[in-house]
Amino acid sequence: MHSRRSWQSLSFFALTALLGCAGAEESLEPAPAAPAPPVAEAALAASGWERTLVQAGLADPEVYKENDDLFFLTGTGDSRSIPIYETNDLTAFRFKLGYNPSVVDPVYDYCLLWAPDLNKSNGAYTLTFSGQRVANGAACPAAGLEVTTFSASAPDLNLRFGVPQPINPGTTYPRSLITTGCVAEGCNRTVRIDAATYNDPTGRWFFYVWFDRGNNISAFNTAAPGTVYNVTGPALNALPAMEEGINEAPEIIKRNGIYYLLFSHGWYNSQYAMSYIMADSLPQLTRARAVRRLSQAMRNASGQLIQSHGHNAIVERRGEYFNFFHVGAFQPAGTFTSRSTYKQKVGFKPDGTMHSLNQVTVRWPHKAGYSYSLDLVLRDGSVVGPCLDVNRLGTANKVTFDGVCFSAGNRMVNKGDIAAMRIYYANNGVWGPFAEAAYDGISDDVLVSLPGGAPAFVDLTWNEKQTGAQYSIDVQRRDTGAWIGPCIGVNSVNKSLAWTYSGQCTTPGINVPLSNISTFRICSAVNGDWSRATCGATAYDGQGMHVPVLIP
Repeated sequence: MHSRRSWQSLSFFALTALLGCAGAEESLEPAPAAPAPPVAEAALAASGWERTLVQAGLADPEVYKENDDLFFLTGTGDSRSIPIYETNDLTAFRFKLGYNPSVVDPVYDYCLLWAPDLNKSNGAYTLTFSGQRVANGAACPAAGLEVTTFSASAPDLNLRFGVPQPINPGTTYPRSLITTGCVAEGCNRTVRIDAATYNDPTGRWFFYVWFDRGNNISAFNTAAPGTVYNVTGPALNALPAMEEGINEAPEIIKRNGIYYLLFSHGWYNSQYAMSYIMADSLPQLTRARAVRRLSQAMRNASGQLIQSHGHNAIVERRGEYFNFFHVGAFQPAGTFTSRSTYKQKVGFKPDGTMHSLNQVTVRWPHKAGYSYSLDLVLRDGSVVGPCLDVNRLGTANKVTFDGVCFSAGNRMVNKGDIAAMRIYYANNGVWGPFAEAAYDGISDDVLVSLPGGAPAFVDLTWNEKQTGAQYSIDVQRRDTGAWIGPCIGVNSVNKSLAWTYSGQCTTPGINVPLSNISTFRICSAVNGDWSRATCGATAYDGQGMHVPVLIP
């Protein structure tokens, strides 16, 4: 059975908006004996990365920028009309109008209206949307028909869109198809849902989703529509199991010369989340590049879904970038109740990658014989503790927090609301001492230094140099200054963009402890041509547990 978005979305509209809340769980760990002093007042101020509700009940958001003081928000509403909102500051939104294609089209009626795209081309405003079309007055939805994509235009900012038209009708180009199945030229030329247009100097690009063994993404340049660029999907690639055969909701941005393709994957009531691909050009935005996670579906301690994130739009205003996305609420746990659009500022790292929407990796040094638990200090001054107790962390020295405090009744905490990470450490079950690190509300990595501790490992990460590149790891000895290269060779690292180093140079078969390393170096080559390798290096202080390396 195909994992089609059309079936998936039908289930949304069929569900009633039941309200509920997750039941609390008792912590398995007693509260720390020692009272915790407050963090610095400056750390308790707003982070600037808080998540805010934009529009309740709106899904699949799209944001069009006319200028820095005028934006329009649209998205999936009641499936019969498309709401459009206006804002001057991306904070206060006011309803502008609703577009009902059945009203403006004297011949056809429309239903299952989803995922609009709003853009401007050749002086006119264009609204592109998914929907099913039937004869005027006929039942909709109708058997034997399928959701496809239509486009309507408006001459000015009044946004009074006219009669919808199918995409590229009567051609062999990628095009709309009213009925089920695929056009004669192939399913990848059958434009079904989630259109996204992008105005580039090379032309106006059109990304879309098509059905075959699930949901797939392809694109074409409207200046040369005969060439189809296959991006990602189960009919094109072997997908990770967590993507569940669904790649959809493409979104394209460009920043500092780098193109980004963001997309969503997984079933709405399972592992729905966002990922992205980076490249130097639009044709390179395929799964041949690294796929990076932007969000993670959130589950309680029992594994039941409580929140998902997806179908986003990113917009820039005065040098800052904002991510608009819908949040699926599952309360009581596992039961879908609603989707609403939220906004969260986007943070970029020096290599251009994005900070995660809802994940942060916390690391702390090893202390022999000790166990650990994690508390969160919030910006309102309160403490969630333990967030992850000793039964969750044990003697580990790293945890990735994805927004759910399992040991505090499955309480959900957004990254932007956290002011500090606090690690309690105990020997023989005696709790009391803790160490704390201030948190900026966006970073993906936090080191909490413990007195008398030593790093047990270093997580190395680096940027993707180019499509198909392979990598190796060198280290420089602190005692002699000599380089060991490769320390971890290409046969081990291959195309990975991360490695955990624990003191062993596996290629020469020697041990180089972290305390004797002054520099980590990552080298990159294509097609095995290491004579032309390019390398980037980062000094190591002997205390850090995450070292990012930028390959120029």
